[in-house]
Amino acid sequence: MKAIADAIREKDGTTEPIPANDFAARILAIQGGGDVTLESISITAPPNKVSYHTGDLFDPTGMSVWAEFSNGYGLYVNHADLVFDPAGPLEEGTEIVTVRFSWGGEAADTSQAVSVTATQIFGVEWDWTDSGPTKGSRTDDAAGFTDPVPAVNNGTGSSPFDDIMPWAGMVKENRAGGVEVKEPKYWYKWTKTGKTMKLQIASGPVEGFHVDPVNMNRGDGLGELDFSYIGRYHCGSDWKSTTNVAQKVNITRDAARTSIHNLGANFWQIDFAQMWYVGMLFLVEFADWNGERIGRGCSANNSKENNGKTDSMQYHTGTTAANRDTYGFTQYRNIEGWWDNVYDWMDGCYYNSNGLNVIKNPNQFSDSANGVLVGKPTGGYPSDFTIPTQSGLEWALFPCAASGSTTTYVPDYWGFDGGDPCLFHGGSYSQYQNHGPFYVNCYGTSDSYGDIGCRLQERPPKAA
Repeated sequence: MKAIADAIREKDGTTEPIPANDFAARILAIQGGGDVTLESISITAPPNKVSYHTGDLFDPTGMSVWAEFSNGYGLYVNHADLVFDPAGPLEEGTEIVTVRFSWGGEAADTSQAVSVTATQIFGVEWDWTDSGPTKGSRTDDAAGFTDPVPAVNNGTGSSPFDDIMPWAGMVKENRAGGVEVKEPKYWYKWTKTGKTMKLQIASGPVEGFHVDPVNMNRGDGLGELDFSYIGRYHCGSDWKSTTNVAQKVNITRDAARTSIHNLGANFWQIDFAQMWYVGMLFLVEFADWNGERIGRGCSANNSKENNGKTDSMQYHTGTTAANRDTYGFTQYRNIEGWWDNVYDWMDGCYYNSNGLNVIKNPNQFSDSANGVLVGKPTGGYPSDFTIPTQSGLEWALFPCAASGSTTTYVPDYWGFDGGDPCLFHGGSYSQYQNHGPFYVNCYGTSDSYGDIGCRLQERPPKAA
């Protein structure tokens, strides 16, 4: 090899080290006995990645390109010596990426077909550096959106997200568990810099994003799901999601867990993951932590009433009250009573002296075991959150500061007590403004009360 290199240097006077590709090409020229031109290049093995989403860059990893020269010799070309067109973000639709290689003043092209599908990203950002507004700023593809107009007094409403997945896919269906609301898969990403927090939701897979906490692979043997379900109503006495019945109350969390699962192998009590699945959709749609953008909830008359109070509502989101600043019954995306009438026990999590523990696999739901410790919450009105770093739990945010109020930061109270492991969520019939979509509190394993009920979720296998 040294003799060939010396021969090349004698021919062209080169004294500097010769790059590998240049070196191989010069060897070809010597072996050809004269001028050698580039005839063609071809892709002999396609790249590892040929399916893309809008805005991605072409990735040649794994691709093999072969160059043919006029003397009959050839060589493999390194990616660093290739030029790609388009060199920037790919656009929707099938794309042809032109691959170009030049040598000795000659250039040759070949092409690689890739499939590019549209992915939209909708975001919201809060900057709590100097103050604590509940409302954030819309980002990404949501930057120009107007705020939704939920229904008032069972009327009509509108939202710029009504035709966008996954929001548009949250429809009511009659299933084995009663009336359930479909929950399509989405992709999310939380980021935090100092006191600035940003949430993004994508309609398709994007690098750095995670599958939502309900439909991700939860280790229960079902794999990653395309959709799941949540009960439209609080459970009735038969543990199903049924209208015009009283909510099942005065139950422990464990009793609710067991009784709902008795409906079938794919039925479970709602969990911490469900709170954040719905909560993240609400945050991006309303760009606000304040559920009163829909209505105060709780109860119209400070007492518990049967399910079905929003059945006559003409729109999927709104309040039965005459205005948003009075108490009434609410629904969000067809889920009734997310913060009114009774609380819901919330599974898949428990407190102990170390902090908040989260359980992904429904088969392992427990009041005291099987959880992954994500951190120690701060009780009160949240004014900052910790984003867990544990794999698969990047959605399980918990407050790390609590200097808020019912009108700032996150206006829903969060109760933490290491001696009370069982969490519950939402709001009850009592008319307090500390309730809302992000209200969390806790009781003991043997506690049961007349204002705490439960709600089911269904995880049907893909073939079902």
